[in-house]
Amino acid sequence: MAQASVRTLGEELGGAPIAGLDALDAAEQQALAAAVRKARQRQQALLAQAFDAALAHLPMLLRGPVRKILLP
Repeated sequence: MAQASVRTLGEELGGAPIAGLDALDAAEQQALAAAVRKARQRQQALLAQAFDAALAHLPMLLRGPVRKILLP
């Protein structure tokens, strides 16, 4: 069970699990994985808001083409 939690946490972190995660019990590892997941979702939402705010400074006719160039 703990090995699965370490693997899940490694997937959330986007790489190999960090050494020392075995010291946490399964519940703590799952809580950490959930916190990382929530932080990534919040970061993505804030980046999207910042991008939209930046586009608001461009003339409306340029926003569509700039969005297509910057977001493939």
